Amino acid sequence: MDKELQALMSGTVGFFWPISATGHFNEDPERGFVSKANLGRLEVRTLNENPDSDAFSSSSRVRPHAIVSLFPEGSAVILNISNHGGTSNIGGRRASAYSYTGRTAISGFPVEQLLAARVDVRVKELHAHFPGISQWAGLKVTEMEHERKPDGRVSAAVVRLKSPEEVRAVLGPLSLVIGGHWEVDNGDDRASIYSPVSIGVKAKRARNVAELLEMLVRVQDLVNVAYDTYMPVDGGIAVMSAEAAPDPNPRFWSDRLMEGPGHHVARSGRRGLPLFTLADMNGASGVSRWVRLYDEFPSVFDAVVTPYRVGSMSWSGYMRETAVGIDRLIAASKAKGRPAWASVRPQSYALARRVGAPFADFVGDVKEWADLFWAVYNGGKHHANYDPDLRGLSTLAISGNLLLTAYLLQRCGMPRVALDRIFRDRVNFQLRAQVRELVKNPPEGLRPTSSY
Repeated sequence: MDKELQALMSGTVGFFWPISATGHFNEDPERGFVSKANLGRLEVRTLNENPDSDAFSSSSRVRPHAIVSLFPEGSAVILNISNHGGTSNIGGRRASAYSYTGRTAISGFPVEQLLAARVDVRVKELHAHFPGISQWAGLKVTEMEHERKPDGRVSAAVVRLKSPEEVRAVLGPLSLVIGGHWEVDNGDDRASIYSPVSIGVKAKRARNVAELLEMLVRVQDLVNVAYDTYMPVDGGIAVMSAEAAPDPNPRFWSDRLMEGPGHHVARSGRRGLPLFTLADMNGASGVSRWVRLYDEFPSVFDAVVTPYRVGSMSWSGYMRETAVGIDRLIAASKAKGRPAWASVRPQSYALARRVGAPFADFVGDVKEWADLFWAVYNGGKHHANYDPDLRGLSTLAISGNLLLTAYLLQRCGMPRVALDRIFRDRVNFQLRAQVRELVKNPPEGLRPTSSY
């Protein structure tokens, strides 16, 4: 993180210009303080120094589109303003103030824009840096060779950094770019190398930053699923429309990409290796299809990706969200033309048959699994006193969510051989044994009675 963003995160004073959606602003800045709040968002508090204004009804003020800031460490623009308000105090020992909450910031904003009649805060490119996902991406930036003495001891190490060839895909009016990024800090006695995978979104014409961020969030969701945990972005580069000749490394920060849940319970299937790779999805084109599918099946994606963003979730809640995702997927599929596969009951069996052999081999008897899954879901939905075995409930919830995930990956073009590899080699063998045993011998009380 560069010094300007670091100053915003740790707290600094400055001048702030709220910018309207049309780019207009008041020439007189507001003076105040900015820092990162407990929820991971940027909070700006400024003084209301104009007692003749309508600021004493600050809640009626229009929420700004952005806030340009000039502070001792540099300049920035704060975007995605999610909240605004203030306090009104006439007389007494308290000052009136405005408050704003922002979710995105880009450092090094060209403050000379304030000399124009309008300020342009649109963005042309965002590139997010993902550390620790080189195995998923199949991209290697760093190569190291050792030189040895005749006795075999290492005499030198040579590090070679090279940006790998980028892979690209079209996202409607946007384009997706997956490649490598590297930086070197050659300190006197502690040199460091930073070489994450870079995933970017480019626009032909500058756009609202929220559009580009949404695409990156969807890609991050895919990476989270692959590693079965929240995989934070730890930096990124932005190119703004306002920059005629941008700084080589303009930086951005986003709470959605960089601030994970306070605590996260990973699924038991996690082994440290990704469940699937970029190559398994046929490269960037498969990622592009994943991003576009969000608009077609939003409830399904909620069930699959939301647990990684909200942190811990009860097993009954996880089961419910998974089953609702399956139910709505079947309903959406029927609405598109009533395909025969979507008419099979229960819905869990219809989806399991659609995914096919990879999942059937994983659970053993797919019809028994599907009937048990749907019965347990209905038991929790219709009977307040239903109290299932937690181990059985968790096993069903995890396997059901894996089924939903497999369907989405299948829709993204993942071939059967790759799905087979996920369920055969990547998913924890202990989970495989648990779900097969559960299907054969469900514990007493797990399957609700017919009265449910």
